[in-house]
Amino acid sequence: MGSVAAMFVFGSVLGVAAYLLTTRLAYSSLESVVDTRVREVRSQVTQLADDATELVGTEVASPVAIQVVKADGSVLAQSPGVPATAQLCEPADGYLVVSRLAVTPSGEVTICAAASLKPVERVQAGVLLALAIMLPVALLGVGLAVWIAVGRALRSVDDLRRQAESMTSVGGGTLVIEPTGDEVEHLGTTLNGLIARLRAQTMATQQFVADAGHELRNPLATLRVSLEFDDGSPGSHELALAELDRLEELVTDLLVLARSDAQDAPPLVEVELDGVVRAAVSARAATRPEITVSTDLCSAMVVGDRRALRSAVENLLANAMRHASTRVRVRLSRAANSWLLAIDDDGLGLAEADCDRVFDRFVRLDESRVRDEGGSGLGLALVAAVAGAHGGRAWASPGPGGHFRLLIPVAPEVVEPT
Repeated sequence: MGSVAAMFVFGSVLGVAAYLLTTRLAYSSLESVVDTRVREVRSQVTQLADDATELVGTEVASPVAIQVVKADGSVLAQSPGVPATAQLCEPADGYLVVSRLAVTPSGEVTICAAASLKPVERVQAGVLLALAIMLPVALLGVGLAVWIAVGRALRSVDDLRRQAESMTSVGGGTLVIEPTGDEVEHLGTTLNGLIARLRAQTMATQQFVADAGHELRNPLATLRVSLEFDDGSPGSHELALAELDRLEELVTDLLVLARSDAQDAPPLVEVELDGVVRAAVSARAATRPEITVSTDLCSAMVVGDRRALRSAVENLLANAMRHASTRVRVRLSRAANSWLLAIDDDGLGLAEADCDRVFDRFVRLDESRVRDEGGSGLGLALVAAVAGAHGGRAWASPGPGGHFRLLIPVAPEVVEPT
């Protein structure tokens, strides 16, 4: 209906323009014929004598009637067939009247020409008839064409809608797309991509909830047993405190990851990354005093979330301290427009196939990442999430020995220290 209405407005404007243009052309053509005839008669009138009774060269078949009138009002000459009482110099309805002065041997005369406007009226009637026929036909054609074209396109969209409606869940399959090569096919492809991403996210969320529930249940069960069978011995208290520490770390890691997944960015400030690393080294070195920790740090400023950066560095250090045999080396250096934190240990290290997988959530490797050693399977996933949130990345290299890297962009100079 919108297309038909637009076509009606366009056709009406075009019809009015055509009507005015053809009327003007017909009227101008008639004026040209009358003016030409007046010039011809004017050239003849200058040769006439006083007793001339018939206009020289005038034919009855001419559409222009001519009358030559003297200054006293008497008719000097006129076209054959013009009534003797006719006054062609007077305006009349339905006629185009033109008057011109001319000088003859007997004095000044007025040449009056009159032509009927019926040819112009016939042209106008023809244009109106053409518009009356063509405009409804054009409107009907446009309406049918748009109805068919839009209906065909919307049938594909409606088919996609019915398929999506029949899906019981995000994992219920994919949309069947007809290879039409148009925007509907592109829409279907985009929707299938969205469904695939939602399916992956749903599965990851379900797995995350299941794993988180399992991880939280273990320290809670241990803590419950410690409290129920507390005999007052220092060992019982130490076990309860250790499980509380582990539970606190696990909950903290879960909260950081949840905030990262929700893209809930905290206010960013300028952070001394070397100071964060020193504090983390001091805190983690006390957990295994038999491990030698060497540091090689330079002054480094980054813009980010201080708490998240501290968690990422501590998790990297905790991972290295947990799997090192005798030593851990920590280096902080400049790499192009970023700061590179390198943490190496002399433990067993990673196989090449595990270097990427180790940053997934709740991933523990059989030989070196076991729960009894204190790992929750979230630490390295948190490192990767924090690195991505700060525009950097984290990666690992295969052994022997553990080799982990954290890359964080350099702080912009426009940021004021906080």
